[in-house]
Amino acid sequence: MYDFLKNKYVLGLILVTLIIIVTMVISAGDYVQGTFVEEGISLLISPAQKVVTSIGNAIENSIQFLLEIRILKEQTEELKVKVEELQEENRQLQELRSENDRLRLMLDFKEKYSDYEYVGAQVIAKQPGNWFNTFTIDKGTADGLEYRNVVMSSKGVVGYIYDIQKHSAKVMSIIDIDSSVSALISRTRDTAVVKGDLALQNNGLCKMSNISKDADIVVGDNIITAGLGGIYPKGLLVGKIKEIEEMPHEISQEAIIEPVVDFKRLEEVFVILKTE
Repeated sequence: MYDFLKNKYVLGLILVTLIIIVTMVISAGDYVQGTFVEEGISLLISPAQKVVTSIGNAIENSIQFLLEIRILKEQTEELKVKVEELQEENRQLQELRSENDRLRLMLDFKEKYSDYEYVGAQVIAKQPGNWFNTFTIDKGTADGLEYRNVVMSSKGVVGYIYDIQKHSAKVMSIIDIDSSVSALISRTRDTAVVKGDLALQNNGLCKMSNISKDADIVVGDNIITAGLGGIYPKGLLVGKIKEIEEMPHEISQEAIIEPVVDFKRLEEVFVILKTE
């Protein structure tokens, strides 16, 4: 028997036969065995694959998020610069508009009061409070101004200079309690006196008194300077009647006057120079 097995030919034949048998068995059960093996492997590595996939997705999302943040930051900076540029352009436009309005008002004033010589001045200070009942301008005797010069806006009477220096002057407006203007009701030609009133001053209004009892005045009547008293020339617009006060037992009437000048906002005025 030993000699038989030592025979290399017989041994080779046995090996070939075994290989053929094993191959046939594997071939016959290949599908079932393969499926089983694959399922086993899949079962083992599936959780790990899920974890790896989840981590990969998280990393990818984080990278995408960081990229989006960077883009948004760059866009924000660009928008910030653009906003600053637009704000500067808007400021310049506002300045140009203000300058245009100022020049237009000067032209309107020149056309309306062409009979007078005047000097433009800037308001540089005012008394505490919301209203310009007294204030200071940046022109004085060095600019040809004098005590009691009339001060105007493009719309009408502001007041007059009551104190003056070389390069500045103080103005008392018509709403101040110490102010008094000889006035004329434009429609009826009745005379009256427009004075500052403590109660009305805080509303930018004046009181008109000494109106004839039989004067046919109505709300909305224009009030102009009468040219009496030595300060205001005749015909300058003061304001209009806002309200008529009933005084049945008095010999005259009174009214509340709304000046044409906005005494809450004064930046530039015109000072009428005295002429012969």
